[in-house]
Amino acid sequence: MKPQLPEGPGGRRVAAGLVLLAALKAAGLILIADALATGIAQLAGGGTLSVRRLLVVGITGALARALAVWATALLSRRAGLGAKEQLRGRLLKSGLEGQPGVAGKLGHGALSALASRGLDALDEYYTKYLPALFAAAVIPLMLLVRILVADWVSALILTLTLPLVPAFMILIGLHTQDRVRVAAVGLDRLANQLMELAQGLPALIGLRRAGAKGRALERVTEDYRRATMGTLRTAFVSGLALELIATISVAVLAVFIGVRLVHGGMGLEAGLLALMLAPECFSPLRELGSAYHSAEDGSEALRRTREILASRETGETGENDELAPMDGIAVRAQGLRIGYRARPDVVVTEATFTLDVGGVLVLDAASGTGKSTLLNAVAGVLEHRGPDAEAVLTGMLRTGADTVGWISQHPAFSQDTAEDELRLHAGRRVDGAEVLAVLGSVNAGHLIGARLSDASPGELRRIAVARALLHLKDAPGPRLLVADEPTAHLDPVSAEAVRTALAALRGDTALLVASHDPVLAALLRRGEPASIVPATSTATSTSTTAHASATHPAPGTFSSTAAGDRTPAAGARSHWRMLRTLPWTGRQGMAVGIVLAALAALAAVGLTGVSGWLIVSASHQPPIMHLLVAIVAVRAFGIGRSVLRYAERLAVHDAVLRWAGTLRTRIWDALSTRPEHWGRMTRSGAALGRLVAEVDEVRDTVPRVLVPPASALLSWAAVSVGIGFWAPGALGVSIGLGVLAFVLLPPLVLAVEQRHSVELSAHRIALGERIPTILRASADLGAHGAVDRATGEFTAADARASTVLRRSARGAGLGQGASVLLCSLAAVAAVVAVGATGGSGEMAAVAGLLLLAMAEPLADAAVSASLVPQLDDGLRRIESSLGTGTAGIRAAAESVATAGRPGTAAAAPMGLRLQGVTLGWGRGNDVLSGIDARVLPGHWLAVTGPSGSGKSTLLAAMLGALAPRAGTLSVGDGGGWRRMSAGDAARIAWCPQEAHLFDSSVRRNLGLGREEADQPSDAELSEVLGAIGLGDWLASSPEGLDTRIGSGGHRLSGGQRQRLAVARALLARADVLLLDEPTAHLGQDESVELITDLRRALAGKAVVLVTHDRRLEAHADSVLRLDAAPRDTSPEWWGAAVRGTPVAAGAAAR
Repeated sequence: MKPQLPEGPGGRRVAAGLVLLAALKAAGLILIADALATGIAQLAGGGTLSVRRLLVVGITGALARALAVWATALLSRRAGLGAKEQLRGRLLKSGLEGQPGVAGKLGHGALSALASRGLDALDEYYTKYLPALFAAAVIPLMLLVRILVADWVSALILTLTLPLVPAFMILIGLHTQDRVRVAAVGLDRLANQLMELAQGLPALIGLRRAGAKGRALERVTEDYRRATMGTLRTAFVSGLALELIATISVAVLAVFIGVRLVHGGMGLEAGLLALMLAPECFSPLRELGSAYHSAEDGSEALRRTREILASRETGETGENDELAPMDGIAVRAQGLRIGYRARPDVVVTEATFTLDVGGVLVLDAASGTGKSTLLNAVAGVLEHRGPDAEAVLTGMLRTGADTVGWISQHPAFSQDTAEDELRLHAGRRVDGAEVLAVLGSVNAGHLIGARLSDASPGELRRIAVARALLHLKDAPGPRLLVADEPTAHLDPVSAEAVRTALAALRGDTALLVASHDPVLAALLRRGEPASIVPATSTATSTSTTAHASATHPAPGTFSSTAAGDRTPAAGARSHWRMLRTLPWTGRQGMAVGIVLAALAALAAVGLTGVSGWLIVSASHQPPIMHLLVAIVAVRAFGIGRSVLRYAERLAVHDAVLRWAGTLRTRIWDALSTRPEHWGRMTRSGAALGRLVAEVDEVRDTVPRVLVPPASALLSWAAVSVGIGFWAPGALGVSIGLGVLAFVLLPPLVLAVEQRHSVELSAHRIALGERIPTILRASADLGAHGAVDRATGEFTAADARASTVLRRSARGAGLGQGASVLLCSLAAVAAVVAVGATGGSGEMAAVAGLLLLAMAEPLADAAVSASLVPQLDDGLRRIESSLGTGTAGIRAAAESVATAGRPGTAAAAPMGLRLQGVTLGWGRGNDVLSGIDARVLPGHWLAVTGPSGSGKSTLLAAMLGALAPRAGTLSVGDGGGWRRMSAGDAARIAWCPQEAHLFDSSVRRNLGLGREEADQPSDAELSEVLGAIGLGDWLASSPEGLDTRIGSGGHRLSGGQRQRLAVARALLARADVLLLDEPTAHLGQDESVELITDLRRALAGKAVVLVTHDRRLEAHADSVLRLDAAPRDTSPEWWGAAVRGTPVAAGAAAR
């Protein structure tokens, strides 16, 4: 791994500081070793202990060593925070600019994971690898010089054995590079699949396939675990090799010194000095090897980031001259042809038109004719349509507008609230009154402070229109508005407001609009509204009350009072009970790992203690046979420490990785059953935040909090017992060390660290959500020239957070430094105590060296104390994601999964009935009250009402995802009405407004609603595609049913996507079908044709049609109109003609 200094001017200062601190640490080690060696030698020789010299030199060395440890942690952590900011901002900008290079091929999920979790892995690089690198260059050299002065033979042995460590490190490092890259690819796959699954969550829920996809998530997570464990196993083998080399070398040196002492070949003081400094010569090299593997993820992230940034820079070659302004012309196209490299067909063929400034061009051709592709080209956002959507343009396309406003067919948003979004896209400083006025012009003034993740598709549409209007407002020079279906998903009142706002731009702004709205087309073309008379409906109509509230969401956008709010914990520490679900037992369990860690620590301190006893005893020149047991013990402890440490690492990491995979699946299952989270999951980066960032934070923290304290406590207890047996005079010092380290130090660390670890963790999690949210809005940001502003705001916020973390980082390393100080002082005090009680040199050596060796386990335990708040916060987050009452999630998912499988007993057709139903979210106001409705087999119920009237809340209840506050929701299938069960819910399918299509083939998307063993045949697929109007398109596609449609179906038109989503729902073997705005992106004739086809295809099914299109009411048997304002009503029960076979209890439906 080539060393990379921190980015920015402070890099050299950081390097110089780390070198000086490494030298200070080496000086401290030399002073401590010199003091202890002199004192023990004095006692072993029967002389008088020089207490003054021992205390002065020993305490000075202890302070120097502790200060170096603390300052190194502080400096390295601060350097890491500064470096990530710069890289993250540049990487985000590269992704937003839609480059066709490496960034474009990764996908938003992988790029988000790289910019957040990937670059966060640089913490290990800066806090462990760089300090270890400089320490390895400085400390062994200084210690060797001191050993050389004391004993040249010992220095020669160390000089011969030390190079073995870097040699093995290089060989093993070359082997692990490929494994690290494989693991990085696995993380990319996991991130992309999570993003895709999250966007399609409503569709999966509607098809009752969320549980099945949760099992698919299990498989991906398991693959990731195996790849990660493969990398870790290699890294741990490397650690094992380095540990063996170091410990065996020290053991050989200890035996060699002992033999020389027996034969009088060297002095005791020199031998003790060499023995104490020898492990510290290897320690920086061992730490470097361990840090190398710990930092490999960060190094790989750094390499990939720089590769992306380099590809972006090299891609910006060639001339990019500005086109000369076209006088009075906003857009000109001549023989324009647009296609995609991944598709054989041409989407736009020979488009030729001229749009003057102030002119209007309305595209209202049939769905699938390339309108959206043309508009994307004019707006300059074709490259943002997906990683496989590299466009090929021939002919001429020129724009003469200085400012372009863009209204996408599927708008995306980068900010939390509507006001923040409009301010960002305005391109200038605007006040709240201006933002409110623009929102009010499209009937969205009440949404100014609304969370965008909570908004319905219709509300998002109005905010997108307002965003474009504000961007164009007061802009200098020629202006152009490009709008794709600006009135889709809107109720009549809101649609009229949008039409009026767009028509007001005529005359000074060129309008290029694709729309199936005939009223809008007539208004823009002639300035006069067209008269549209809805078809006469014979359906029975009922009106009911909707309690307007800002808290009612929509399926796919459902949210409680605040989508980001966390469910309160059931008890103050109830979340800690989650640790019970860790795999504690078994060969690779946490309990085994903790025991192995304790045994490894005991082997380490045992090696030091026995080596000290061996050398002091050898100084009396006994027969060599008296030392053989100690010599064998030294070897056993040396080898045992390495092997036990390797086994402990494997057991602990395998346990937490398996647990993390289980947590991910449980969270997915929980979120799938809690509609208040669906909107946030589908529209923001919450999927990566909750399923990756939060789980990984807990996964990484658990072993660092649970293992070291238990290991240190067991080791200290064993050391205390040993000291009490061999050197009882120093037992009080050992007990005092334990009290200070385990009772007083943890609260001190927590007080100084405050909530630094929590802040750092929260910052990482926030980045995991924020970055994908911004990246998904890249097209909208690019069209309005807001990429630099969005990147600037993000970088500024990242810098502000990092500044807080940098200031609080003064507590980083305090626990390590304090532990080192305490153990060093305890070693000195133990020698003094043994001398004061008339103890021997052997006693002093055993007590002093054992306590000195406790520095590493106690330092790890102190770090664990600082991470307790982080783990506490992480467990709270996980618990809130899991929510309450999730015990039945898996059972419900399994019952849903079995519905419709071959061999399942056929049930009679099913209907729904609502009696006096009141609905609401969380603790908010009632959204709907007094709902009485029913839909029987063969019966169509149309639900209409303005945005915010509760239509989507009603659908949530019909899905079985929202329990009524009052009244009853029943199902009936010939055996009478009963409350809905999980099995009944499995027979209800839902086609959401924004039904996500997955990055796969037509065949796989259509078969999503079926089990693998029950996939539809090609004939069945072709039949259903023909029934919903895609038969000709299928026939013209060279790859037929195997045609890939891209993520979100971006290779299809809006209308084709909508039809394909409806076809998928038809194949789901559902008895009740909920259709939410199925004609939103279709023309007037196409809409009527689709509904007619659906009536025929769904004969005998109960259908609920949610629509804003009053014309479609004529095709329903009954209409339920929801009012926006609360008022008292007494809904009459409406009987309707029922086509198909009615349920037996239909006569008693009242």
